[in-house]
Amino acid sequence: MHLKMLDSSSSPSAGYGAGSGEIIREEYECPCGEGKVVYEKDDIPGFKDSSTSCYCPNCTSKYNFSRGTAVEI
Repeated sequence: MHLKMLDSSSSPSAGYGAGSGEIIREEYECPCGEGKVVYEKDDIPGFKDSSTSCYCPNCTSKYNFSRGTAVEI
C-alpha cells in the first residue's frame, strides 16, 4: 500500500566523499495513522545509503516498509 506523505525535504551535504550531494528526508503517515514512517537517503557520491524507520509500535510488527510503501508481513 502507498503511504500518505506528510513532509519532504532535502539539504545539501557538506561536500564529503567524492563531491557534494544531498540528504533526502521524507515523512509518511503509518498505515494505522498513529505514528510516522521516516525515509532518509544520503545521496552523496561515495556514501550512498538509505534507511526507512517506523515510529509506531502497532505497525512495526505488522509491515515491512520502503520508500512510501508498506507491505503486510
